[in-house]
Amino acid sequence: MVQLQTNFGGGKTHSMLALYHLFSGTTASELVGIDAVLQQAYIKKLPTAKRVVLVGNKISPSTPVKKPDGTTVRTLWGELAWQLGGKKAFDRVRADDEKATSPGDVLRELFKEYGPCLVLIDEWVAIARQLHDQSDLPAGGFETQFTFAQALTESAKLVKNCLLVISLPASATAGSPHTQADDVEVGGQRGREALDRLRNVVGRVESSWRPASAEGRLRDCAAAAIRAPCRSDAI
Repeated sequence: MVQLQTNFGGGKTHSMLALYHLFSGTTASELVGIDAVLQQAYIKKLPTAKRVVLVGNKISPSTPVKKPDGTTVRTLWGELAWQLGGKKAFDRVRADDEKATSPGDVLRELFKEYGPCLVLIDEWVAIARQLHDQSDLPAGGFETQFTFAQALTESAKLVKNCLLVISLPASATAGSPHTQADDVEVGGQRGREALDRLRNVVGRVESSWRPASAEGRLRDCAAAAIRAPCRSDAI
């Protein structure tokens, strides 16, 4: 599991886009500059994986989404399951999606069954900060979001064929030029609380990348990611 630590505008979107294309099944010759990444990763062929993309500011916690196959999705875990394996995978978490309760160990089973998989989560704070203390929204309550975060990170850690990548704003010190922009991105006191809670959960199991902290860092991150299929503890 990887956490992308970035300040506002720090390169997380580029990093996630790079990973999304790296695991798409596209041949290396179709991706500019990928030869250097393959060489650094000591592999000759790009791996292919089932890809899941969850973007918090594109998901409404109060409005369920009806998918083309008729499935109605309410929660982040419902969306994750549906992207992994459509209606069949969603049915495994349907009750938890309808009741807005965390699916627990079912996530590990889904990763194992539908892997290798790449799960990209961006702007998680954007949806978490909108949730209420009581579970009166289809997406669930504020506390449930962090129960899900714990189940998700632990599940990704336990299986051999899943790479979970989560982007969270990096801490900015007082007086830093990034502080104001980061505060806008986080979204006030509720957003700061959500960010701190997510950092605590994610920080227990993650490896941290700072994709824009130095020249060539994005290439290093990409190389590390595509090496993962050769290891026993990741995709």
